[in-house]
Amino acid sequence: MKPFPYSRLVFLLLTAAFGSYLGFLLYGSLKAQFGNDGENLSGFGKFLASYVLLVAGVWVLGWLNYRGPFRWWFLASEKRWWYWTWIAALTWLVFELLQFRQDRELEFVDENSLVTLVLVGIIIGFGYIADAFRARREQLVLQQQKTEAELTALKSQINPHFLFNTLNTIYNEAAGAHNDTVADLVQQLAGIMRFTLQESAKPYISLESELAFLDKYLTLQRARLPKHDSIRLDIHIDYDGQPARIAPLLLIPFVENAFQYGISMEHPCFIRMKLYVENQTLDFYLQNSTIAKEAHRKGHGVGIANVQQRLKLLYAHRHTLKIKEENSVFEIHLQLNLY
Repeated sequence: MKPFPYSRLVFLLLTAAFGSYLGFLLYGSLKAQFGNDGENLSGFGKFLASYVLLVAGVWVLGWLNYRGPFRWWFLASEKRWWYWTWIAALTWLVFELLQFRQDRELEFVDENSLVTLVLVGIIIGFGYIADAFRARREQLVLQQQKTEAELTALKSQINPHFLFNTLNTIYNEAAGAHNDTVADLVQQLAGIMRFTLQESAKPYISLESELAFLDKYLTLQRARLPKHDSIRLDIHIDYDGQPARIAPLLLIPFVENAFQYGISMEHPCFIRMKLYVENQTLDFYLQNSTIAKEAHRKGHGVGIANVQQRLKLLYAHRHTLKIKEENSVFEIHLQLNLY
């Protein structure tokens, strides 16, 4: 049972009391100034309403500017000058509207210029403040997800040293029996476990480590699949070797999804993967058949949804992700700036 929100009740009571007190004073002030002069009172009401509408209009314009040009252009460094061009055009428009309101009287030019700068300044400031609150919310969400992931990892780490020792024992037995295939697979599995338990706890790792982990996973998947002509795997990875960092386990959910929902033992199926990294820009292209999707429809796409959220939080405005499915083919194209 949730505790009663006393703090909210106190806030509402205090706000209501202050509003009533202010209303009482305002009523007394208007009564003293205008008495029963309805015409002047009506004129003052229109004057007050015009200011309320002005404040509301500036707020709405600031919100629209943030939701539109600010997020489209300002947050994308390569398009930032388009944002300032829009601000210049908006400044001119506001000034012209104020001039029109004053019948273009020259004596109001200085006043209209000052009001224009104040209004446009408020609109620009609204964008910065709103984006700061958005970044703070996303940071809190990311921190919460990180904490939950750490707790989940702790729950799964049931004496990992025992597991590693067991794998080493199996590896030694396989090597002693000259079974190089089994020994290599055990070594790959140990590498995957070590990476998952150690490297994944870091916020960022070297790209070489992520690609090495991906290679171990692909090696195990190739080993477990039968050598059938109906199962086609086309994997190509090209890395220019320039130092780069990436969030750990960022690519593996896409590959896991392809093997889980794209491989069938009864029907022809395929996976095509191309990964290029050049000048700290990652280009990842993945296609797989969806012949096996019906058997696993309930869990399809959960891992990909999690990756989309991570990309949004960690690589905002630094990535593009396109996902589509048609003609029994599931396709993913990810472009990511690693710098």
